[in-house]
Amino acid sequence: MAYSTIAVANTILELAEKKSIEISPMKMQKLIYYAQAWYYFLNDEPLIDEHFSRWHYGPVIPSLYHKLKYYGANNITSKIGDLEFIDNDAVFVEPVIKDNLIGQYLDKILEVYGSFSAQQLSNMTHQQGTAWALKGPDGSVITLEEMKLETE
Repeated sequence: MAYSTIAVANTILELAEKKSIEISPMKMQKLIYYAQAWYYFLNDEPLIDEHFSRWHYGPVIPSLYHKLKYYGANNITSKIGDLEFIDNDAVFVEPVIKDNLIGQYLDKILEVYGSFSAQQLSNMTHQQGTAWALKGPDGSVITLEEMKLETE
């Protein structure tokens, strides 16, 4: 089951706060990128329900970029809200993942990648052999299969 990008991001924010890890928008993009790549490699199904695009600073989920661009290069200070429709009413929610196994998985991603800066993570996604580096025009979709090749 693929989760919403916002729910994954909010779960990462909760876990990061407990570990005193600061997360900027660019760092969040890269953490979710690695979470998606490894999850797909291990489970042969996606973690999130959106795709990454090739942008200048590496893989980006465009919708998440637009939700977080307010922060610029500063750290994210609160969970990300979204509108959901419940019984024909629009309700503002801050979704998180309740599945303990996914929480443990994301905690492991933070353990491995959380100490890197946003720029270090961006540099890592630019290395030869990465899905981003396979090139394609700016804005082109990075496929799950390309991401999987990177983890093998």
